[in-house]
Amino acid sequence: MTTGPVVSNAGPLIALAAIGHLDLLQSLYSRGLVPEAVFREVTQSGAMRVGAREVASAAYLEHVIVEPPPEPLLAKELGAGEAHVITLAQRLGAQLTILDERRARRIAEQASGLRIKGTAGILVSAKRRGLVPRVRPLLDDMVRHGYFLSPRLIERAAVEAGE
Repeated sequence: MTTGPVVSNAGPLIALAAIGHLDLLQSLYSRGLVPEAVFREVTQSGAMRVGAREVASAAYLEHVIVEPPPEPLLAKELGAGEAHVITLAQRLGAQLTILDERRARRIAEQASGLRIKGTAGILVSAKRRGLVPRVRPLLDDMVRHGYFLSPRLIERAAVEAGE
């Protein structure tokens, strides 16, 4: 397990919950933070949204109000969730920022110098630690649940996982 907090956006939480592996975050990282804006985004629609119940009941995930709020320019460039994730990760010196959306990842890496990992990378890390037997079936399951992953990303993650 690594030290320092990780900050996650909504997409990875939803994707991991959809495939029954939200618990991997607790197994891999010592502290999981979710900006309140992201928490609301995932749970606001209640049981109707995939992962809403799982995220709402995950005691491991700490909800954090980002005050002061993100810079208006960042919030304009990205969605509210991504802007809150990047801002919180910067302010806390997060060990890792979990984002899947390409534009948000690029901004977080270039402008903020944050270390980024996506859902596929979380699954690769989990396999390396012996927490899941294979990555490709989990990625395929995410796609079946409506989560977009390019075939190239799936292939790259499978190769990184030694599959």
